Amino acid sequence: MKLNLLNQVFSFHDFRLVNIENLSDKILLYFDQGIYFENTPEGQVDYMMTNPKLLLYKNEISFTKEELGEFTGNLIHSFDPDFYKEGELEELNDDFYNGVEINLYKDGTYKRISINELLRLDFEIINESFGYGYMRFSGIVTGFEDTSDWQYASLEIFYNNDAELIYDSIEKL
Repeated sequence: MKLNLLNQVFSFHDFRLVNIENLSDKILLYFDQGIYFENTPEGQVDYMMTNPKLLLYKNEISFTKEELGEFTGNLIHSFDPDFYKEGELEELNDDFYNGVEINLYKDGTYKRISINELLRLDFEIINESFGYGYMRFSGIVTGFEDTSDWQYASLEIFYNNDAELIYDSIEKL
């Protein structure tokens, strides 16, 4: 089904992200389950989705990592000549420049990680927000050998505001 994400009709709260495919024209998010809401004259009806996938289409205009890094570096450098030194922006992962940014938060600091690094862990969604051309899932990342390493994480996605929700089946709750 095609979605207008500004009129949210689904939720992945308390469910797990199981896979991400970051393709040149779209981003696919795979979840273990999800909830779909329908407003009826009798009130809201809730449904459980099995194997939901969220398909987000990217903007037609995209930049390579190098192009965006050069632009960003030059922009920052114009405001603070001492900030930018050659090569500093090369450490950012490729996913960031391709519509996806993933950050882990622990003890007041954050670390940007790649899609592959996130997929080796378990990401349980606690909060989700949608805006025009922007989506953010935040939650807890587990799966570390030492449970004291558990952290908060955010997955931010930039797309062209065109999305589809696909699922195997839906059951009334």
